[in-house]
Amino acid sequence: MIPLPRQSPLTVVAGHGLVRLAGELDVATAPAVRDAVRQSLDSHPALLRIDISGVSFCDCSGLRALLWAKAEAARAEAGFHLSGPLQPVVARVLDATATTAHLGLTPRPAERGPRRREQRRRAAASGIARHFGNGVAAQVVAR
Repeated sequence: MIPLPRQSPLTVVAGHGLVRLAGELDVATAPAVRDAVRQSLDSHPALLRIDISGVSFCDCSGLRALLWAKAEAARAEAGFHLSGPLQPVVARVLDATATTAHLGLTPRPAERGPRRREQRRRAAASGIARHFGNGVAAQVVAR
């Protein structure tokens, strides 16, 4: 028996230039985000603010909705502000896709500190030769 697709709960509260999201931001809920952004921009705010502190999951469709929201704000000649704090799962998606800075966010200080240095030290000790800024490393294999 094929299981039914799960319903992705997302709470969207939209007002004059503000969209608050809570729950899972994925392929099933991204259209609701786009609708809320359109509704918020209808009132011609100077700034579109999206609060994603309550988002517990984000897939590529959810990320695309956030990137689309930024582009829509620019088309409406409104500023764009994405606020957190980010849940770790969401932060990983933004970091892995290098969209954190593009969306106007900065990495959390804890992500830059001793833990990252320790990960790099371990990688260097294990023979991994090249490190990339987002914590990804590539191993050079001699043939």
